[in-house]
Amino acid sequence: MRSLPLIFMALMVLARSALGHPLLQNAMWLQFEPARLRVAVNVSVREIVVAEGLTAKDDNFDSAALEAAAEKHGDYLLEHLKVRAVGRTLVGKVVHVTDTPIASEPEKTFYQFELDFPLSDPPPGRVTITQDMLREWPYAAGTPWDVSYLVRFKRSDSNAVSTAMLPRQQPTDFPTGWTTAGTSASPAAESETWRTVRDYFRQGVMHILSGWDHLLFVSALVIATMSLWEMVKVIAAFTVAHTITLTLSVFDILRLPAWVVEPMIAVSIIFVAVENIVWPRRAHSRLRLGVAFGFGLIHGLGFAGGLLEVMAGLPRTGIWIALLSFSLGVEIGHQVVVLPLFGTLAIGRQRLHERFMRPASRYGSMIISLCGAYYLCVALHAPLVAR
Repeated sequence: MRSLPLIFMALMVLARSALGHPLLQNAMWLQFEPARLRVAVNVSVREIVVAEGLTAKDDNFDSAALEAAAEKHGDYLLEHLKVRAVGRTLVGKVVHVTDTPIASEPEKTFYQFELDFPLSDPPPGRVTITQDMLREWPYAAGTPWDVSYLVRFKRSDSNAVSTAMLPRQQPTDFPTGWTTAGTSASPAAESETWRTVRDYFRQGVMHILSGWDHLLFVSALVIATMSLWEMVKVIAAFTVAHTITLTLSVFDILRLPAWVVEPMIAVSIIFVAVENIVWPRRAHSRLRLGVAFGFGLIHGLGFAGGLLEVMAGLPRTGIWIALLSFSLGVEIGHQVVVLPLFGTLAIGRQRLHERFMRPASRYGSMIISLCGAYYLCVALHAPLVAR
């Protein structure tokens, strides 16, 4: 029984983090000129509303309040977008703001901010950019927003465009295409494909490790399994399902809004956990595989999130590379929890048999179901809070 408290402690950590991962993924363009860096940033209405502290009554997309907030938001961007070159921080300015047609979803309605940062003479061969957007504003119950950007960058006299991810609070280097003598540089040693693989793989891992709703679900699946083969089958069913809907979402074949998907993910957590308690035999039947597959389809739509918009700008080959890399990162993130959890259960089952497994499954599932209920309340309430 000594292993049982370890499981409860792990699940309590999950309980404290049983919230979704509010994602805002926008686009950014960089153009490196000999004397300056030109930056264009797409900022969603949702991000402006949150950053400028507007309340629900102000969330009227053609209101004077939103226009005033957008004007102020340029200063916020400059404060939270740090650009460094040759060991110093560059001081930028807002040169233009363009609004887009008003849409029904604030995450998909953008203002574009054009920024200028002066470069040294001769221009640097590399700049480093760090962003920490919305760090002051929790999404709900202390959960931070996760704002990231798909960045396209090029030298002003070249048509060759490269892409990279700019995650939150992770300094990212961008080659300018210029040498320290002010002449054109040779192609970067790091291939475009490898950079895409690395960035989207990291994004997939962090998407899971910062989003315990998906991990609660797979924990509820694993905690009732009795053998390695049973665990492999149920996780495989979940993996196949969420890969299908993630792919359909990325290619704009099937999409659902977050206010529908997030509560359904919470319901899936509650359903599987309660099933472990009330109908434990179902956990070892084909019906559990159907449950894992069916809810996996919903989780795939949750994995997509804001990733859909930033992938849309990639070439078709790049989309497939990004999709496969992101999916692999998601699975690695899953295994970080699944393997230690299954290993702990296997040790307890080997040493204590039913004296361990029944309490572990019952009480562990009770904690997970409570986490799911809490997450459901947050998922239903969060759209109002975010507004």
